[in-house]
Amino acid sequence: MPGIYLAVLANIGFIAFIVLLLTLLKKVTISPRWLCISLVIFICYCFALFNGKAIIPLDVLFSDLRWNWSGKIAAIILWGCVLLALIRFKKDFKIKEAGFTFKQNEGSIEPAFMMMGLFIILQVVITLILGSDPNYDLETLLYQAVIPGFDEEPMFRGVLLFCFSLAVISTRFNLLGAPINVAGLLLVLLFGLAHGVMYSEGEWFFSTFRIALTSTYGFILLWLRERTGSLVFPILAHNSVNLVGQLV
Repeated sequence: MPGIYLAVLANIGFIAFIVLLLTLLKKVTISPRWLCISLVIFICYCFALFNGKAIIPLDVLFSDLRWNWSGKIAAIILWGCVLLALIRFKKDFKIKEAGFTFKQNEGSIEPAFMMMGLFIILQVVITLILGSDPNYDLETLLYQAVIPGFDEEPMFRGVLLFCFSLAVISTRFNLLGAPINVAGLLLVLLFGLAHGVMYSEGEWFFSTFRIALTSTYGFILLWLRERTGSLVFPILAHNSVNLVGQLV
């Protein structure tokens, strides 16, 4: 377990270095208060994810679970608590600012469906290239169809994106109708690093492919979030892609 947190700290340190560099270059403005809040949220997220069984011991009731249900549910509870804290303590905060709305930006539904379709096709191609065998295990299919999107999207493209955008302030650039900022791009990179940089038993494991692939996926999900102004499409796309990856 300590090795996991060492990797987390390394990933945070790399993002912090980029933030410092961008600040020195006057590309971004930093809010120390919101930077600390964002850091605490991310560390708490990692703690909930890695220590879920101690927080929610589902294995006591279901001894044959193979996926991290406990950690993911703990993480879902966490983003719910962060959202409630923002409602309570952030003046004039509206939950739609963090993507918690069913209303989609005008003219965004059609391009969002198109991007989601391309995203699924990309997943099929990647899965076929990697030569992965289909997995029709019921627990796996249920987990992939429901959990990842409801955990990672409200966190990374929801409350954390909202807080980090207040921490790392920059101009936005328009990418096919989606207003993208530096904070969002840094979270995409952090999302990729979290999946591709590991430390275990005294050794570092670094997968350029996993970082690049997960960052690409994260960028597509960020685009969906910013283009639609909602978490609906990112959640649907994330779960759909994960499920398709098991079926192909």
